Amino acid sequence: MATTGNPLLDMTDAMTGHAGDEPVPDETFADTALPGFKQAVIARRSIRVFDGEPIPEEVMRDCLRDATLAPTSSNLQPYELHWVRDPKTRERLAEACFGQPAATTAGELVVVMARRDLWRTNLDKVWDLMTEGGKKTFPKPVDDYYHEITPRLRETDALGIGNLMRRITFWWRGRNEPTPRSPVNTGDHRVWAHTQSSLVAMTLMLSLTAHGYDSCPIGGLDKLRVRQVLGLPSQAEVTMVIAAGTRRPEGLYGARLRLPYEDLVKEV
Repeated sequence: MATTGNPLLDMTDAMTGHAGDEPVPDETFADTALPGFKQAVIARRSIRVFDGEPIPEEVMRDCLRDATLAPTSSNLQPYELHWVRDPKTRERLAEACFGQPAATTAGELVVVMARRDLWRTNLDKVWDLMTEGGKKTFPKPVDDYYHEITPRLRETDALGIGNLMRRITFWWRGRNEPTPRSPVNTGDHRVWAHTQSSLVAMTLMLSLTAHGYDSCPIGGLDKLRVRQVLGLPSQAEVTMVIAAGTRRPEGLYGARLRLPYEDLVKEV
């Protein structure tokens, strides 16, 4: 098979289309899916005070399953969702959230963690699923993408020599052709992981709304203490805590305000 030197193009050419049994967007969605989606997007507000009642377990599990369907780079899923159900742990977590009413009154608390440290473990798991435990093979560009290119990009070295070489390589190639500019340091890897976990968090909040419940993304917290409450290693980083449940009337602090469309959306 001829290669272009662009691994993304080569892998795309090597893959065959997959006809799954999941729904495929088409013109009928404007009548079937769009009204409900619009309702969920508009109804989702950050609620600061809940009634404290738990969300039914089957509903919460369904929302968490929806969250795991969020898009993720190279399908590596570098995140964890910690649904905190133990009462004492919830109290400690709420304290780490500075005792905010959203945390202390929520029916449920979910900690969204970015786990850049799990990329290798997840890569092996994904490859095992793709190959059905080694029974199925893929063309060389696909194998190369997962076993050479992805590890080369995701690995970090403590001394920074590999990062420096990557930076030089990106600069040299980028003089004449479109070239990846990252990752070249630990910060880039952290941004990558938090981007993936943020997509999951938004999907979870929209699912909660569609199921008839409210939520609040909490970013004001002591991230070190949250990690300690969960007993996680230093490589695990808190993206946010999502409080969820049924709102109290005083839980909505004001009308929705947004900057003008033209300030935020640029057509070029």
